[in-house]
Amino acid sequence: MEEYYIYFLGLLFVAVFFVSQAFLLPTAGKRVKNSTISKRLKESQSVLDKESRTLLNEQYLKSLSPLDRKLVSFGFFSNMKKNLELAGLSWSLTQVVIVTSMIQLCFILTLVFFSQPLYVSVPVSFIFWLILSFYVVKKTASRLSKFEEQFPEALDIMKRMLIVGSPITQAFNEVGNELSDPIASEFKNTFNLLNYGYDLRLAIMQMVERNPTVSMFAFSSAVLLQKETGGNLSENLDKVSKVLRGRFKLGRKIKTLSAESKMSAWILILVPFVVFIVLNVVNPEFMAPLYNDPRGLKMIFIGIVGIVLGALWIRKIINFEV
Repeated sequence: MEEYYIYFLGLLFVAVFFVSQAFLLPTAGKRVKNSTISKRLKESQSVLDKESRTLLNEQYLKSLSPLDRKLVSFGFFSNMKKNLELAGLSWSLTQVVIVTSMIQLCFILTLVFFSQPLYVSVPVSFIFWLILSFYVVKKTASRLSKFEEQFPEALDIMKRMLIVGSPITQAFNEVGNELSDPIASEFKNTFNLLNYGYDLRLAIMQMVERNPTVSMFAFSSAVLLQKETGGNLSENLDKVSKVLRGRFKLGRKIKTLSAESKMSAWILILVPFVVFIVLNVVNPEFMAPLYNDPRGLKMIFIGIVGIVLGALWIRKIINFEV
């Protein structure tokens, strides 16, 4: 029955990992997928001529290494590459795939060395890809959160530059010089593209793809609308800045009010694990049937699934879109 005990510990680890990630990921800085402004921007992108879209794709592929270009032709690796870019990680796709695959292979060989069957070792080894995915998601949320916090200040800088008569290209450069990363590198990169004669629409579209946040969507809509219909861009940016600051103020208030609920959720979810560990240390014989009997393992599995679903449900309740 020792084998069942090992499986149980692995399942317990996965459950704790899922539960912790469900609450540790910040509510701010999330990627925007289904908002109205996102749909409008995609419609605007869909009417770009074929030559412009080809230029966008060629510009992206030129920045990749030869091996990365081959890997991104597959949907799974293409999404992985985009997620790495969103997280602001400097790792190449090839490096990530090779290193993770080597770790996975070493883990499989280690389990086989300890007489574990392949049908167990191989599925369990994919946990490293799961860990990588959660790490990238967390880094993405952290980066986008910081990007959004800096955005109102960036809009204020652009507004001042436009009021004194500077072109929008110079406003992008000023934001890159005055602020820190991650927003500085994004605006500096866009300034370089515009300096080389890049179309403003294409440059803005690339910024949105690298930073799909509410703030970026609002900014891109204001700039593209002004380009198509005219108007006072500095006044529009000032209004957008005030709206974003009000949004952050409301978001912080919601975060404060939901802190007690999050702490209660942590306690309720972790109590079963703590009780199990304490009882297992104090009286191991009392807990032995739980993982020595097949019925006990079924109960553990059902309980862990319920805990994970409950954690995700609580997270859904206490997190609000602002």
